[in-house]
Amino acid sequence: LMRLTDGVIALPLLPLLIVLAAIDPRKIGIPTEIAQSETFSLYRIVVIVALTGWTTVARLVRAETLSLKARDFTRAAQALGARPERIMFRHILPNAAGSLVVATTLSVGGLILLESTLSFLGLGTQPPAASWGNMLTGAQELLQQAPVLALLPGLLIFLTVIAFNFLGDGLQDALDPRSERRL
Repeated sequence: LMRLTDGVIALPLLPLLIVLAAIDPRKIGIPTEIAQSETFSLYRIVVIVALTGWTTVARLVRAETLSLKARDFTRAAQALGARPERIMFRHILPNAAGSLVVATTLSVGGLILLESTLSFLGLGTQPPAASWGNMLTGAQELLQQAPVLALLPGLLIFLTVIAFNFLGDGLQDALDPRSERRL
């Protein structure tokens, strides 16, 4: 499993997503009527992002788990005869939860940017499906007359990504067993 993530992580994500999104679905055996349906582009981008978006989080969680497994408190639990399930749920998972949540929320922000970029380039969700990238593409022609058409989707992308980053930071503080809790 980690060999798969090693290879995918080594490739830059945006060019990989562009190549995957540019594949003609009819050439890989998908019938024309399905490939040209309104929802196909949405499902295709969801599958592509799902296939590639988990690798960074998986590597970080694996590294954190291996680090926690080598710590003294985990070794002490093993020496006392604790079962592996207890060690995993009682010691490793609570200590890795903060890193997992932060990595996941940061990935969500990055994946929103990737989907918007692919839609802006015409490789993501296709109109009439709503996408901030499609809105930015449509606003290019009207930039002189109505700049707010480009400003609002760009601002919403920015605010959403920042919100996910703040959410991850707050959840890390709440889930970190080493932090002092103020009541």
